[in-house]
Amino acid sequence: MAYAKEKGLWIDDLYSLGSPTNAGGYENTLAIDTIKNVVFKSNNLFNANHSITVLLRQIQLHNILFPQTKYELVGFTGIDNGSKRSPYIEVILKQDFVKNAEQATPFEINTYMESIGFQKIDEAKFTNGQYTVYDLYPRNVLRDERGIIYVVDNIVRENIE
Repeated sequence: MAYAKEKGLWIDDLYSLGSPTNAGGYENTLAIDTIKNVVFKSNNLFNANHSITVLLRQIQLHNILFPQTKYELVGFTGIDNGSKRSPYIEVILKQDFVKNAEQATPFEINTYMESIGFQKIDEAKFTNGQYTVYDLYPRNVLRDERGIIYVVDNIVRENIE
């Protein structure tokens, strides 16, 4: 927390970056900046084993696999619990907002993932041997008015033997 504040990476209020929205999910609270056309995601690390390092690796893998919806690290936010307890920290990420988009259908998600070399192994889980991508439910994959698919939220793991 002190390091983030020292480096100018601490953001006291997520909503200073954009307007609140209830479109967030299990691990993200969202704020949208409609002028800059970006969404800010404050990630609580639930899907990253409560580890900033794991989340940053997941973000790196997401950016490799889905560069059209890449994440950018903005900073950190949270609660200072005093000197006797660890602070509660969330990672704030920025991603381009996909305008005029709807949730993709499961068929469209399957077709898209197959087109980039992945095979379906479960309802919302795909692998290409090197990586496994989870959580590809329609709420996390969008389709714009031209039919372009955007993976905006997922969990990526490397398949290590």
